[in-house]
Amino acid sequence: MSHREPILLNINDNEANRYTVTRLLRAAGFQVVEGGTGAEALRLAAEVNPDLAILDVKLPDLNGIEVCRRLKSDPRTAGIAVMHLSANYIRIENKVEGLDSGADGYLIQPVDSSELLATVRSLLRMRRAEDEARDAALQWQSTFDSLGDGVCLLDGDGRVMRANRSFLSLFGLSAEQVLGRSFSALMRESSAGAELPPSCGEALDCRDEATVCLSSRWYRVAATPVRSGEGTLTGAVRILTDITPHRELQDALRQRAADLAEADRRKDEFLAMLAHELRNPLAAIVNSLHLAETTRSPGSESKALRVMARQSQHMARMVDDLLDVSRFNRGHIELRRARVDLRQVVQHSVDARRQSFEDKGLSLEVELPGVDGLWLNGDATRLEQVVSNLLDNARKYTPEGGVVFVGVAVERDVRGRRAYLRVKDTGIGMSPELSARVFDLFVQGEQQLDRSRGGLGIGLTLVRRLVELHGGSVTAHSEGEGRGSELRVVLPLAAEDALPAPVEPRGAAPARMSARRVLLVEDNEDTREVLRELLEMWGHQVEVAEDGFKGVERFPSQRPHVALVDLGLPGMDGFQVARRIRESEGGQDVFLVALTGYSGEHRTRAMEAGFDLHMVKPVKPDELERLLVQLPERRKSA
Repeated sequence: MSHREPILLNINDNEANRYTVTRLLRAAGFQVVEGGTGAEALRLAAEVNPDLAILDVKLPDLNGIEVCRRLKSDPRTAGIAVMHLSANYIRIENKVEGLDSGADGYLIQPVDSSELLATVRSLLRMRRAEDEARDAALQWQSTFDSLGDGVCLLDGDGRVMRANRSFLSLFGLSAEQVLGRSFSALMRESSAGAELPPSCGEALDCRDEATVCLSSRWYRVAATPVRSGEGTLTGAVRILTDITPHRELQDALRQRAADLAEADRRKDEFLAMLAHELRNPLAAIVNSLHLAETTRSPGSESKALRVMARQSQHMARMVDDLLDVSRFNRGHIELRRARVDLRQVVQHSVDARRQSFEDKGLSLEVELPGVDGLWLNGDATRLEQVVSNLLDNARKYTPEGGVVFVGVAVERDVRGRRAYLRVKDTGIGMSPELSARVFDLFVQGEQQLDRSRGGLGIGLTLVRRLVELHGGSVTAHSEGEGRGSELRVVLPLAAEDALPAPVEPRGAAPARMSARRVLLVEDNEDTREVLRELLEMWGHQVEVAEDGFKGVERFPSQRPHVALVDLGLPGMDGFQVARRIRESEGGQDVFLVALTGYSGEHRTRAMEAGFDLHMVKPVKPDELERLLVQLPERRKSA
């Protein structure tokens, strides 16, 4: 309410009475506006907005009671205090009718001046108190509505008495649709039938905090009972706080922690895998070197050198891939661009790997467009790395008897001519989850202990990064596990360069010793053959087996003094081989030696499976020779 002096409206058709009342009021310090009809009363009330209207009941047009009703029904004038003043309507029923019409007071003329002024001041105090209460209510409602949380006040029956704007917005309802409704019913409708905590039900005296999902968002519901001064439960307050961003952050942090744990697990797997992958060729190289040093046979030396050359190339490729990944991560990869014929790149890569496909019993089909050249502006060495890695991946995951197709097509779109390279196989395929992650670092299809498919899980990562450096893209497709895979590379065509000549690795190696019957169970052909030659050169009688089944099958007929068993065997692993041999006749006499590219827990597992000794590849020839020299005639049973 403003602090101006009160304005009074004096409406009376009797000029003498009107003059007397006006003079009295002005003498008391009030501002007074006069009128003589009901119409003037309505007009002046709208224009002047007085604090109090003194209405004579008997007016020439509208009587004072009707004027009062109209004033109280109009929102613009409803706050004006009204006092009837009448010399004609003086009966009790007249006073009751006037007060029922909305009047705040009713005096009979002639009226004592002191009573009139006291009544006016009383009605003005009432008007001021109402204005202050209204202002306080508006301030409270503004504060209530400004809260970001949804807040509602419940009555003793759990119905919503008050609700702020956030609460209404939360449910997407108007105040008319919410007020008077059961709070628990509102919560049930919005929670899609989910089980609700006590704070969302009929229990008004609940003080629990709970978390609920309403309309796909998460809210914390705080409950506070409301009691009268005597302690009687009269209602409750419910506060709903939107915690969806907080939960999303928690979920993101949990996912991040899970991703980090998965990355850490992959790192550990990768390190174990790296040790295994490097130890196999190292074993062949170390033993070939020893063989080359201890024999002067030209044929043996030549074979040992071929083994070392082949395995050195394999190791060099793995090391190069690791270095490339490191360079990519540090942003140190740069392309040496020139005009490159993509047909030559593909053909060269296919020719270089065709023998490895034939050795595995795979058919390699090639389809290249009949044009002079598919020129693009790129790095020939890096593009050959892309094609080679795609071919190696297809060969690795396609079993014997399968088919690998390599094709290149040319299409034109709004961006110009583009080459589409496809490498499709009939191999083990991929799950949708693996298809989505197959280009991530260290990701591979599930591996068995034998790691018969090998690799470090970085080849396709390099493919994607190298293709993207050339302005292209690569995608993986599979109909599912067991239904083959297809990798598609898209490259923009443009320019030419010659492919570098392959560098042939060089190397050298020799061996000798005393007579034992030795069973060698090893799936890596080079490692197996070099070890066999070493053992035979030392004078031992050697029987070889390329997998666990054949090793167990050949044990009874040979009855070896010692069995050298690789743990990572296809089909039946080395642990199973050891158990089967120990269970067979004479199996307690043989000295079992575990050979593995893995270390750590495999040593314990090997001992538990029945092995006498665990040796990590590459096995040093002098240690193996010393072991066989010192080997007793018969193993002492445990």
